[in-house]
Amino acid sequence: MNDQCDLQQNGTGRPKLLFVDDHHLVLDALVCMTSPQFEVRTADSFKGLEEGVANFLPDLAILDVRMPDGDGYEAAQRVLERRPEQKLMFLSMHTDSSFVKRALDVGAMGYVSKRAPMDELLIAIRTVLNGDKYVGAQQENANDASSPAETALTGRQIEVLRLISQGCSAKEIASHLNISVRTAEFHRAAIMDRLKLHSTAMMTRYAVEHGLA
Repeated sequence: MNDQCDLQQNGTGRPKLLFVDDHHLVLDALVCMTSPQFEVRTADSFKGLEEGVANFLPDLAILDVRMPDGDGYEAAQRVLERRPEQKLMFLSMHTDSSFVKRALDVGAMGYVSKRAPMDELLIAIRTVLNGDKYVGAQQENANDASSPAETALTGRQIEVLRLISQGCSAKEIASHLNISVRTAEFHRAAIMDRLKLHSTAMMTRYAVEHGLA
């Protein structure tokens, strides 16, 4: 995907990502796919995660749930204790709701399945960098009490969808939410992709049906 929104950058250029996985082929593929848009480092252990966060100061760390040297949730907690502002998300083969819920409970801002397409991972990365949470489409519902709209979309996407249903243009949405027009357009495209909707009329009807209009 070539479309890029106005991400929270580190002040020196591209946003910085740290991928943590014990499979080097996975890391190589992730670097290949993300390095054109981000400054990327990798680690193959949770010890490497902690060292990478301390030395590289990534805008976002993306880690697996299980690796030979420990538990990803415990590693995430250790990182957040030392650097509470650190953004974290999980990239894992596990899609059960209990895994997703625990990830969110420890402070992660996102959870994506390794079965997801790269486009979805890029959307998740941009969403988290922009300060919103993202739970991938292939994950089971991590909160059974939530409505379909709440579990399908991030908080910011729900705000954008509500404004779209009220007839707001991208420029008006950007003004309402204090974001750039480009970011508003990115959220609109992400909503359409996530909900498999193909027009403003379909998005408006979805918002009405789910009490978001």
